Order: sequence, then C-alpha cells, then structure tokens
Amino acid sequence: MDGDNSMADEYRLIHFNCARPLGAFTMENEFVRVFMAILPRIFSDADSFEGMHWHTHGIRRPNGEWYGMELAFPYPAELAAPDVCTMAGWKSVEALREFTYNGRTHPPGMRRLSSQLDRSAGAGFVLWWAKRGERFTLQDGWDRLQSLRQNGPTEDAFSLERPVAKPEAA
Repeated sequence: MDGDNSMADEYRLIHFNCARPLGAFTMENEFVRVFMAILPRIFSDADSFEGMHWHTHGIRRPNGEWYGMELAFPYPAELAAPDVCTMAGWKSVEALREFTYNGRTHPPGMRRLSSQLDRSAGAGFVLWWAKRGERFTLQDGWDRLQSLRQNGPTEDAFSLERPVAKPEAA
C-alpha cells in the first residue's frame, strides 16, 4: 500500500481517460443524466479498490478550460460537449485491469453507456509509469493522451492493449 516504502513499490501506474458524451451536455439529455448519476458510484467503488492509490476528476471544455465535476452544470449551450476526465494512480496494470473489467460498478456502467460516447478524436485512455510521490494535473494527463493520439504508444504514453513494463527500481 502507499505507506510501504519498499523499492518494488517505487512506481505507480498512472491512467488518464476522457469520455465525451454525444449530444447536448445538459441534464435534459437522458444519457448525460444517467452518465453523471453513475459516476459517483464508480468513484466510490474506486475509493475502496485495493489496487488504486488515488483518483481525481474534472470536466474539460472545448476551449481548454478545466472545471471540477461539481461545476459541470449549468453548461454553456453554445459549447460543444466537454470531455469528462479521470486520472488515477494504480499499483499495477493488473489492478487497473481488474477494476476496469471485473469491478462492481465500472464494467456494467460502461457497457450501458459506451454506445453514447463520441470516439471521433481517437484514443480516450492513456497510461504511464511515474515514481511514487510525483504529482500530475488533469492537463498533464490530457497532454499525454494527445501524445498517444498523435504518436502512438511510447514509454511515456501507452495503452492497456500495449502496456510498457514497470521500470526497475533504481
């Protein structure tokens, strides 16, 4: 766990993902209403998941401005839908996979919602390894996602389908 200072636990897997709902980003849009209702349950499940160390969330508007989830609404009608983003620190690729594919709330929630997400920008998920204690902003995650979209997988921005091995402890 986080309090363990062993060399084997020197690195964290960081993940950043974004989901852009199709249609207007209003509570009148049934998908947006369901999506925003499901997220707190997924976040709560994440809080108790053994392989996750931390997570944070935010809304990125098309103009590049970031807002906390609590400030998502009212959303300006003149703007295209935002990206709803999550960033988290994990113990391992295996822990992330376990939560993503076998967790109590994430798999059913995402199955229910996946058909209503705009995937036109490309990959919506990026990973990288970071030394324990390094801090990142949602913008850092966004920048790594753009790197993955533009350059494909690298050691600094890779996918769950093509993971990079955890660095050896120094």
